[in-house]
Amino acid sequence: MNKEEKRYKTELKQFGQRLREIREKNNLTQLQLEVMTSIDRSEISRIENGLRNIEFYTIVKLSVALETSISDFFSEK
Repeated sequence: MNKEEKRYKTELKQFGQRLREIREKNNLTQLQLEVMTSIDRSEISRIENGLRNIEFYTIVKLSVALETSISDFFSEK
């Protein structure tokens, strides 16, 4: 695995972890987030586990549903 692939996997995993943290902070289940965003729960699970790359539009949908800024998905807290 080269440096880019390693970085890619690390970033995907961190994004997923932040998504899960924000979702749980809002006391939402994956199913509730599915209803709010029309993103299948299994896709949300794969995103949270760092197994699924997503489009920017999906990030916007998640941001709107979770009432958070897009930058919150990328900041470390």
